[in-house]
Amino acid sequence: MAAVTQPAESAGPPEGSGSDLVPAAAQGRELRARGRRTMRRLLDAGAAVFAERGYHAVRVDDVVKAARTSHGTFYLYFTSKEDLFRALAVEVATEMTALAGEFPPFADGPEGRAAIREWLVRFTELYERAGPVIRTWTEAEISDSEFGRIGGGLVGEFTARLAARIRPAAPDLDPMVAAMAVVALVERTTYLSLTGTRPGDRDKTLDTLATAIQAGIRGTARR
Repeated sequence: MAAVTQPAESAGPPEGSGSDLVPAAAQGRELRARGRRTMRRLLDAGAAVFAERGYHAVRVDDVVKAARTSHGTFYLYFTSKEDLFRALAVEVATEMTALAGEFPPFADGPEGRAAIREWLVRFTELYERAGPVIRTWTEAEISDSEFGRIGGGLVGEFTARLAARIRPAAPDLDPMVAAMAVVALVERTTYLSLTGTRPGDRDKTLDTLATAIQAGIRGTARR
């Protein structure tokens, strides 16, 4: 999510959703359970080597070796390393967008704060699992490519879905601006915490984030 900082005012699903979840080489044919497992192994191997070597340095051979499979098997599912990374980016964007739509309604008191904290736990778990892809996405400086467009769709839709929760809770706020602030707060804090840049107790970090988000939105609404 850090790859793009300017969300669209009105956003739909991230570009690259729907049928595009299937890599180019695998489109047009149904994948059996074994095929899905093989593709998953290639995706996981790709995420690992992209994180280790950087997007531009990775070769298909690196992915094949990490997945302990053959080049022929790789090309059954992906046409290139770009196709593999595109599948990873779309997967992350789809999961992040779905999670944004499950953000709880803003409410006062301990129950409202607990609901936000529970969502933050899920966000942190997803961000931790998708971290190698997100960091590669950001550090590769490929925001002007198709990956950047997918990222723009993700940030726009993620922000729009949070804005939909903020609008009724704090009608005096500009919901998109408030949502952008919440996204920046959550994403940067999570990134710094998980990468060790700003180490700290995770429970305390989640407690503080939940309190700050609730107070920032509901505190404004009560004025």
